[in-house]
Amino acid sequence: MHLVEEWLQTHLRSENRLLSIISRVNYQELSVFWEVMNEIPYAVIKGEPLSLLAYNKFGFRGLGDVDILIDRKSIPKMKEILKTCGFEAISRDEKKTNFSRVFCLASSHQLVPYVKELQSKKGCHVELDINFDLFWGEYSGERIDVNHFLEDASEVEIYGHKLQTLPPIKALLQVCLHHYKEMNSIYHLVNHNTINLSMFQDVYYLIKNNLDTITVSTIYHLSNEYKITPYIFYVIYYTQLIFKDPCLNQFLEALKTEEGEKLLDYYGLTEQERKKWQTDFFTRLQTDKKLNLIKNNLTEADIHKLRINNKVFRGY
Repeated sequence: MHLVEEWLQTHLRSENRLLSIISRVNYQELSVFWEVMNEIPYAVIKGEPLSLLAYNKFGFRGLGDVDILIDRKSIPKMKEILKTCGFEAISRDEKKTNFSRVFCLASSHQLVPYVKELQSKKGCHVELDINFDLFWGEYSGERIDVNHFLEDASEVEIYGHKLQTLPPIKALLQVCLHHYKEMNSIYHLVNHNTINLSMFQDVYYLIKNNLDTITVSTIYHLSNEYKITPYIFYVIYYTQLIFKDPCLNQFLEALKTEEGEKLLDYYGLTEQERKKWQTDFFTRLQTDKKLNLIKNNLTEADIHKLRINNKVFRGY
């Protein structure tokens, strides 16, 4: 356990000034975009808003792209705004783009990424990820009304620009649902390092630095209202496994359900593709290439699904 704790200390996320500079440039390039975005309900999610909520400063989560949450009904207007502001779908192949658009609308939670070349630096671009759902494409339960979810979005200033973001409790719910998807999606497990220390650090500090609004009562009631309690429990369970903070125990006790406990130590976003992990959690956490941990258990259906997702999101 000493080696694990030593590894944790060396892999904790810290402020990244380079990413902060990139993020500042991106937000500046989006100055006109922020002005017209007020035509529809929206919230900027993850990225710098989460950095501010979790760490009280920018530069901890500046990943370059900017994520925006809108309601599905706002997609036509969103596309008008993107076109007006000079954004294009990321694929230059029109046939591939059309396939990707249809697939994303029917089977995903987001549009294909939109990009715009930076005026200040030729050859570089700013990327927008437009999310229209809080769940993953395979989710079969009752979906959250995104417009309702956005009702208490509030204005925040980021790098001199005023935009809409979620309050801390809803930012936590959104992040936990995102992390659950990333930790269980076979596509993401194969292609990305989607079980990593930074994601749990975000959850931990988002809770710790907002205990005045993220209370056991608020998270319990909202999780039950949106019928997402098992997924929130799942993510906070593994966050506590890492940070071992007694503060999180009360959240786990309130959120613990039989369904949530059954999800632990399994991966897969549907009952049909769900499989039990063959390694312990800390092995999964410290292994960069998760494909090596699951490749022997992939079925023909899994591989077929991977090919479709790779075609849409990776271009091959």
